[in-house]
Amino acid sequence: MARPTAEERRQDYLAIGAEMVLEFDRSRGATVPVDALANIRLADVARRAGVTKGALYHIWESQEEFRHDLMIHLLELEAQVGIRETATLIEEVPRDEDPGRSMRRLNDFAFRRLRDDPAFLARFSFYTYAANPEVRELLLHGRDRFREYYEMYLRRAGRRLREPFTLDQVIVLAEAYLYGSILRHRTSPELVDRTVRVDEEDWGLVQLGMRAILDGLSEPVEDDDQPRS
Repeated sequence: MARPTAEERRQDYLAIGAEMVLEFDRSRGATVPVDALANIRLADVARRAGVTKGALYHIWESQEEFRHDLMIHLLELEAQVGIRETATLIEEVPRDEDPGRSMRRLNDFAFRRLRDDPAFLARFSFYTYAANPEVRELLLHGRDRFREYYEMYLRRAGRRLREPFTLDQVIVLAEAYLYGSILRHRTSPELVDRTVRVDEEDWGLVQLGMRAILDGLSEPVEDDDQPRS
Protein backbone atom coordinates (compact mmCIF):
# COMPACT_ATOMS: atom_id res chain seq x y z
CA MET A 1 0.00 0.00 0.00
CA ALA A 2 1.34 3.41 -0.98
CA ARG A 3 2.33 5.71 1.85
CA PRO A 4 0.08 8.77 2.34
CA THR A 5 1.32 11.89 0.62
CA ALA A 6 2.17 15.02 2.59
CA GLU A 7 -1.13 16.60 1.51
CA GLU A 8 -3.10 13.52 2.52
CA ARG A 9 -1.48 13.58 5.97
CA ARG A 10 -2.22 17.30 6.23
CA GLN A 11 -5.90 16.71 5.43
CA ASP A 12 -6.06 13.85 7.93
CA TYR A 13 -4.71 16.07 10.72
CA LEU A 14 -7.15 18.84 9.82
CA ALA A 15 -10.03 16.33 9.89
CA ILE A 16 -8.96 15.25 13.37
CA GLY A 17 -8.76 18.88 14.46
CA ALA A 18 -12.27 19.51 13.11
CA GLU A 19 -13.60 16.54 15.08
CA MET A 20 -12.02 17.93 18.22
CA VAL A 21 -13.54 21.39 17.68
CA LEU A 22 -17.02 19.90 17.37
CA GLU A 23 -16.47 17.63 20.39
CA PHE A 24 -15.30 20.58 22.47
CA ASP A 25 -18.37 22.57 21.45
CA ARG A 26 -20.71 19.80 22.58
CA SER A 27 -18.93 18.70 25.77
CA ARG A 28 -18.03 22.10 27.20
CA GLY A 29 -21.21 23.90 26.23
CA ALA A 30 -19.23 26.36 24.12
CA THR A 31 -21.47 28.65 22.10
CA VAL A 32 -18.69 30.19 20.02
CA PRO A 33 -16.51 27.70 18.10
CA VAL A 34 -13.73 30.30 17.98
CA ASP A 35 -13.29 29.51 21.68
CA ALA A 36 -13.12 25.80 20.90
CA LEU A 37 -10.62 26.44 18.12
CA ALA A 38 -8.32 28.25 20.55
CA ASN A 39 -8.21 25.12 22.73
CA ILE A 40 -7.11 22.69 20.01
CA ARG A 41 -3.37 22.07 20.36
CA LEU A 42 -1.01 20.40 17.92
CA ALA A 43 0.08 18.03 20.68
CA ASP A 44 -3.51 16.84 21.18
CA VAL A 45 -4.05 16.32 17.45
CA ALA A 46 -0.78 14.38 17.23
CA ARG A 47 -1.76 12.18 20.17
CA ARG A 48 -5.08 11.28 18.56
CA ALA A 49 -3.40 10.69 15.20
CA GLY A 50 -0.86 8.39 16.83
CA VAL A 51 2.15 10.39 15.66
CA THR A 52 4.75 12.58 17.31
CA LYS A 53 4.15 16.28 17.78
CA GLY A 54 7.11 16.88 15.50
CA ALA A 55 5.20 15.30 12.59
CA LEU A 56 2.69 18.15 12.73
CA TYR A 57 5.30 20.84 13.31
CA HIS A 58 6.91 19.59 10.11
CA ILE A 59 3.76 20.82 8.33
CA TRP A 60 2.83 23.83 10.48
CA GLU A 61 5.47 26.01 12.09
CA SER A 62 3.17 27.17 14.89
CA GLN A 63 -0.13 26.61 16.66
CA GLU A 64 -1.47 29.75 15.01
CA GLU A 65 -0.67 28.46 11.52
CA PHE A 66 -2.48 25.21 12.26
CA ARG A 67 -5.51 26.99 13.72
CA HIS A 68 -5.72 29.24 10.68
CA ASP A 69 -5.76 26.24 8.33
CA LEU A 70 -8.21 24.44 10.61
CA MET A 71 -10.58 27.42 10.48
CA ILE A 72 -10.40 27.41 6.66
CA HIS A 73 -11.04 23.66 6.68
CA LEU A 74 -14.16 24.09 8.85
CA LEU A 75 -15.50 26.82 6.58
CA GLU A 76 -14.95 24.74 3.45
CA LEU A 77 -16.57 21.72 5.08
CA GLU A 78 -19.70 23.61 6.13
CA ALA A 79 -20.11 25.24 2.71
CA GLN A 80 -19.69 21.96 0.81
CA VAL A 81 -22.18 20.10 2.99
CA GLY A 82 -24.74 22.91 2.83
CA ILE A 83 -24.57 23.22 -0.95
CA ARG A 84 -24.84 19.47 -1.44
CA GLU A 85 -27.81 19.10 0.90
CA THR A 86 -29.62 22.06 -0.66
CA ALA A 87 -29.14 20.65 -4.16
CA THR A 88 -30.64 17.35 -3.02
CA LEU A 89 -33.57 19.15 -1.41
CA ILE A 90 -34.30 21.07 -4.63
CA GLU A 91 -34.23 17.87 -6.67
CA GLU A 92 -36.81 16.30 -4.35
CA VAL A 93 -39.41 19.08 -4.69
CA PRO A 94 -42.42 17.76 -6.68
CA ARG A 95 -43.10 19.84 -9.79
CA ASP A 96 -46.79 20.19 -8.92
CA GLU A 97 -46.21 21.12 -5.27
CA ASP A 98 -47.74 24.36 -3.98
CA PRO A 99 -45.04 27.09 -4.00
CA GLY A 100 -45.82 28.06 -0.41
CA ARG A 101 -45.37 24.48 0.74
CA SER A 102 -42.07 24.26 -1.11
CA MET A 103 -40.86 27.41 0.63
CA ARG A 104 -41.92 26.04 3.99
CA ARG A 105 -39.92 22.92 3.24
CA LEU A 106 -36.80 24.97 2.53
CA ASN A 107 -37.22 27.20 5.56
CA ASP A 108 -37.81 24.26 7.87
CA PHE A 109 -34.78 22.45 6.44
CA ALA A 110 -32.51 25.48 6.73
CA PHE A 111 -33.50 26.31 10.29
CA ARG A 112 -33.50 22.78 11.69
CA ARG A 113 -30.35 21.79 9.80
CA LEU A 114 -28.33 24.79 10.96
CA ARG A 115 -29.61 25.82 14.38
CA ASP A 116 -27.61 23.22 16.35
CA ASP A 117 -24.86 22.52 13.82
CA PRO A 118 -21.41 23.37 15.27
CA ALA A 119 -19.94 23.67 11.75
CA PHE A 120 -22.50 26.34 10.85
CA LEU A 121 -21.95 28.13 14.15
CA ALA A 122 -18.24 28.05 13.39
CA ARG A 123 -18.93 29.81 10.09
CA PHE A 124 -20.94 32.45 11.89
CA SER A 125 -18.39 33.02 14.65
CA PHE A 126 -15.56 33.28 12.13
CA TYR A 127 -17.02 36.52 10.81
CA THR A 128 -14.72 38.09 13.38
CA TYR A 129 -11.91 37.16 10.96
CA ALA A 130 -13.64 38.62 7.90
CA ALA A 131 -10.85 41.19 7.42
CA ASN A 132 -8.73 38.30 6.17
CA PRO A 133 -9.36 38.12 2.38
CA GLU A 134 -9.13 34.32 2.36
CA VAL A 135 -11.65 33.97 5.18
CA ARG A 136 -13.96 36.58 3.64
CA GLU A 137 -14.02 34.70 0.33
CA LEU A 138 -14.97 31.46 2.10
CA LEU A 139 -17.68 33.19 4.10
CA LEU A 140 -19.16 34.45 0.85
CA HIS A 141 -18.84 31.02 -0.75
CA GLY A 142 -22.07 29.14 -0.32
CA ARG A 143 -24.08 32.30 0.33
CA ASP A 144 -26.07 31.58 -2.81
CA ARG A 145 -26.88 27.99 -1.83
CA PHE A 146 -30.60 28.87 -1.68
CA ARG A 147 -30.66 31.09 -4.78
CA GLU A 148 -32.14 28.37 -6.97
CA TYR A 149 -34.84 27.67 -4.39
CA TYR A 150 -35.86 31.34 -4.20
CA GLU A 151 -35.96 31.56 -7.98
CA MET A 152 -38.10 28.41 -8.10
CA TYR A 153 -40.53 29.84 -5.54
CA LEU A 154 -40.97 33.13 -7.41
CA ARG A 155 -41.37 31.36 -10.72
CA ARG A 156 -43.93 28.84 -9.48
CA ALA A 157 -45.81 31.42 -7.45
CA GLY A 158 -46.03 33.69 -10.51
CA ARG A 159 -44.22 36.55 -8.81
CA ARG A 160 -41.31 38.84 -9.58
CA LEU A 161 -39.23 41.12 -7.39
CA ARG A 162 -40.45 44.66 -6.91
CA GLU A 163 -38.33 47.54 -8.11
CA PRO A 164 -35.62 48.28 -7.04
CA PHE A 165 -34.95 44.98 -5.23
CA THR A 166 -32.70 42.26 -6.64
CA LEU A 167 -32.39 38.61 -5.70
CA ASP A 168 -28.96 39.29 -4.20
CA GLN A 169 -30.54 41.77 -1.80
CA VAL A 170 -33.31 39.33 -0.90
CA ILE A 171 -30.71 36.65 -0.14
CA VAL A 172 -28.85 39.03 2.18
CA LEU A 173 -32.07 39.89 4.03
CA ALA A 174 -33.17 36.25 4.29
CA GLU A 175 -29.72 35.17 5.49
CA ALA A 176 -29.65 37.91 8.13
CA TYR A 177 -33.11 36.88 9.35
CA LEU A 178 -32.12 33.20 9.47
CA TYR A 179 -28.88 33.91 11.35
CA GLY A 180 -30.71 36.11 13.82
CA SER A 181 -33.37 33.47 14.38
CA ILE A 182 -30.72 30.83 15.05
CA LEU A 183 -28.96 33.03 17.59
CA ARG A 184 -32.28 33.81 19.26
CA HIS A 185 -33.12 30.10 19.35
CA ARG A 186 -29.93 29.38 21.30
CA THR A 187 -31.05 31.75 24.06
CA SER A 188 -34.87 31.55 23.89
CA PRO A 189 -35.99 28.46 21.95
CA GLU A 190 -39.46 28.64 23.49
CA LEU A 191 -40.03 31.94 21.67
CA VAL A 192 -38.60 30.98 18.29
CA ASP A 193 -40.29 27.55 18.13
CA ARG A 194 -43.80 29.00 18.33
CA THR A 195 -46.28 28.46 15.51
CA VAL A 196 -48.89 30.75 13.97
CA ARG A 197 -52.13 29.64 12.31
CA VAL A 198 -52.27 31.00 8.75
CA ASP A 199 -54.70 29.81 6.05
CA GLU A 200 -55.72 26.88 8.25
CA GLU A 201 -52.13 25.68 8.57
CA ASP A 202 -49.58 25.99 11.36
CA TRP A 203 -46.51 27.97 10.35
CA GLY A 204 -43.33 28.25 12.38
CA LEU A 205 -42.28 31.84 13.05
CA VAL A 206 -39.05 31.37 11.09
CA GLN A 207 -40.91 29.88 8.12
CA LEU A 208 -43.46 32.67 8.17
CA GLY A 209 -40.82 35.37 8.46
CA MET A 210 -38.82 34.04 5.52
CA ARG A 211 -41.92 33.89 3.34
CA ALA A 212 -42.90 37.41 4.43
CA ILE A 213 -39.55 38.66 3.16
CA LEU A 214 -40.07 37.10 -0.26
CA ASP A 215 -43.71 38.08 -0.60
CA GLY A 216 -43.11 41.57 0.75
CA LEU A 217 -40.37 42.27 -1.81
CA SER A 218 -42.17 40.68 -4.75
CA GLU A 219 -45.41 41.15 -6.69
CA PRO A 220 -47.67 39.00 -8.88
CA VAL A 221 -46.99 38.92 -12.61
CA GLU A 222 -48.91 37.60 -15.56
CA ASP A 223 -45.99 37.14 -17.95
CA ASP A 224 -42.80 35.08 -18.04
CA ASP A 225 -40.50 37.69 -16.48
CA GLN A 226 -37.69 36.11 -14.52
CA PRO A 227 -36.43 37.32 -11.13
CA ARG A 228 -33.71 39.92 -11.47
CA SER A 229 -30.27 38.92 -10.18
